[in-house]
Amino acid sequence: MKPITNASELTLVALVLTVGMFLGMWTRQPPAPCTLPVEGQRWLVLDRETDREHLSADLAAADRIARRYFLSTAKPQQGPRIVDCKASLVQEIATRHGLSPDQVWGSDRAPSGSELP
Repeated sequence: MKPITNASELTLVALVLTVGMFLGMWTRQPPAPCTLPVEGQRWLVLDRETDREHLSADLAAADRIARRYFLSTAKPQQGPRIVDCKASLVQEIATRHGLSPDQVWGSDRAPSGSELP
């Protein structure tokens, strides 16, 4: 085996090794967790528009997280896991904001003032 002397050969070898490293990292990435981002406790009053908007944003994030969790661990019998993940996220949102899970679920179905009839 002859030593690498040409700069373009050295660049090619470095590129191939870098691509190989990224492919290895990509194939070994862990499944997405079913956890909300860290946020301090903040009591919400659902009579206030800003608190309802905050809760709505948290629920949208919970939907995205549960969907991402499901897709990263997708197997044929995983249907109940997405429901369990969403339920645990809603419980965490409720605890964080001093609400009951029923209030959190109910706010998801309640019409907001910005919806058209």
